[in-house]
Amino acid sequence: MFSKCKICSAEMRVLFTATVLYKYEVNYFQCITCKFIQPEKPYLISEAYSKAITSLDIGLISRNQTYSELLEGYFSNKFLPSNGVYLDYGGGYGMFVRMMRDKGFKFFRQDIYCENLFAEHFDLSDIEETTYFNLLTAFEVFEHLEDPLNEIRKMLSYSNCILFSTLLQPENITNVDSWWYFVPETGQHIALYHMETLITIAKKLNLNLYTNNQNLHILSKEPLAFNPFEEKKKTLKEKFYHLLFSESNLQKKESLLQKDFELIKNKLGK
Repeated sequence: MFSKCKICSAEMRVLFTATVLYKYEVNYFQCITCKFIQPEKPYLISEAYSKAITSLDIGLISRNQTYSELLEGYFSNKFLPSNGVYLDYGGGYGMFVRMMRDKGFKFFRQDIYCENLFAEHFDLSDIEETTYFNLLTAFEVFEHLEDPLNEIRKMLSYSNCILFSTLLQPENITNVDSWWYFVPETGQHIALYHMETLITIAKKLNLNLYTNNQNLHILSKEPLAFNPFEEKKKTLKEKFYHLLFSESNLQKKESLLQKDFELIKNKLGK
């Protein structure tokens, strides 16, 4: 049972009780101050993670496709330098890294729990320890963190800027059925954030927070030159699709696919 919030150390209250993994009755707690939600101590976490990626995650392929297009758009609007080096934290099977490298961007993968199927030879261990990453991405990672503050500090040891995804809580949560993102069937979503939670994290770690107020967020040590989520002249939807998906805005880079093929072939031949 939690007595203090892992984000702000305020009091936690029981929000509801739900059946997790189809058999365990688990209390979900919410912080009375920053509204962070976490189930009681995840004593069943080893069972929940018997497979790093569950069979319920059928959106994995489409999600990686969406995020790869989104990042390509960020390169095109000069939010990110196209010649930089990037780390996908908690990168799962390595699909996103492979997609970004196919687009010509130097991405590497980090994940201590999941097998690297698609980006072998492009893991964190394959490059120098002193490598500076222009950006660290963490897609569908934050909701899995048992100790978010310490994990974010670890991320910041790799890069000064973190782009991550996690859905923000809706208002008026009363039970586990109030929000699909609890996914009690898997037991893997153990950290659920409110906007107040992100604001508190940024203040606590002395970071700058940028967010689209829905599912995409940035934590940065230094202020950004501009807010990539900010809407000025167009509606957010119009700007999003124009800026991130318009072919006229994208300067195609040479794919790293052939170069990576030759690199891996040389490694295997040694």
